[in-house]
Amino acid sequence: MNVQEYIDSGILYDYSIGALSQKEKAAVDRICALHPEVKAELQHLQQALEQNAKETATWPAAELQETIWNTLENINKEKAGNLSDLPVVNKYSDYNNWKRLVHPFMPKEIKEDRIIKTIRQSGGVTQMLIISKTDVEEETHSDERESFIILEGECECHIGDNVYKLGPGGFLEIPMHISHNVKVLSPYVVAVLQHIAV
Repeated sequence: MNVQEYIDSGILYDYSIGALSQKEKAAVDRICALHPEVKAELQHLQQALEQNAKETATWPAAELQETIWNTLENINKEKAGNLSDLPVVNKYSDYNNWKRLVHPFMPKEIKEDRIIKTIRQSGGVTQMLIISKTDVEEETHSDERESFIILEGECECHIGDNVYKLGPGGFLEIPMHISHNVKVLSPYVVAVLQHIAV
């Protein structure tokens, strides 16, 4: 075997980036064990690739970083199930985690047309458990951002000229200054409604 030709073939690069099958990787490992100069070249190539990755890596913009960290924090809070430290509801929220979180507030029997229970009111964030058999009348918000996640049931939300049909896990953020209403499509809807003051 011509060692230099083997090194120049590009197989070590393919090995380093994970482009080889298990059988091909095993063959490279055997050749490295037989030829120390191939093993040394492979190590040198892997170090060069790692150094290049470090030098060319870029972090996301500060705003995106904040969104990523906030999302991870929310996921951890949802899983922890601590009612005294509820996360903000967003499009990444897991409705099953929220169903667990609000379970202590759920009535055994739904008799009223609408039940509203505040579950968080801190840091400019108000969250309410809403259980509604009736439609939500048209409204507009000018001093708070409204969003909600559906836990049970189905509804249809009209925002301006747009219509959104939502079921369990559906999340919707309502733009400020735009008229909206909600029509209940199932016997009742259970949701977490969130207002963030601006």
